[in-house]
Amino acid sequence: MSRQLSVARILGELEERIEHHRRQEAHHAAQVALHQEQQARHAADLAVARERHATFLAAADAAGELVARPREERKVEGAMPEGKWAVLSTLIARLIVAKGPLESFGAKGIAAEIEERWGDRLQRPVDPRTVAAKLRRLAQRGLIHRLRTGRAYHESLFSQTPPPAES
Repeated sequence: MSRQLSVARILGELEERIEHHRRQEAHHAAQVALHQEQQARHAADLAVARERHATFLAAADAAGELVARPREERKVEGAMPEGKWAVLSTLIARLIVAKGPLESFGAKGIAAEIEERWGDRLQRPVDPRTVAAKLRRLAQRGLIHRLRTGRAYHESLFSQTPPPAES
């Protein structure tokens, strides 16, 4: 079949192929230049991202160490006071003094903290209702301030600092 093709037709086909491959080579050379440019840009962005990641990771680790460290609590331990009621009142007062000025607290939390710290030295478990009565008396005397009044399903909350005045 190739013998039946004319020389002119074969030359035309070869010239078309030469032109096609020349265009493809030029196109791909341009693509290589574009890809090299994009590769350089992405390499620079990658370096910046890795640096920021390492910096953020170091800051997160430092913050995690700070959060994981136990807080330096005020000294609330001490000798157990004498007397049936004096014991509980004194323990409640010690815990309230140890609270921060803006920290809120309720009877259940105070009772649980007393059980945790001094429970092994108490004769019986602390009743949160007894603690609530003591907190109410302290609030009436103005030594602590009620932040929220208790209801059937949530306890009263108190703080050493009065709540902000409502406008």
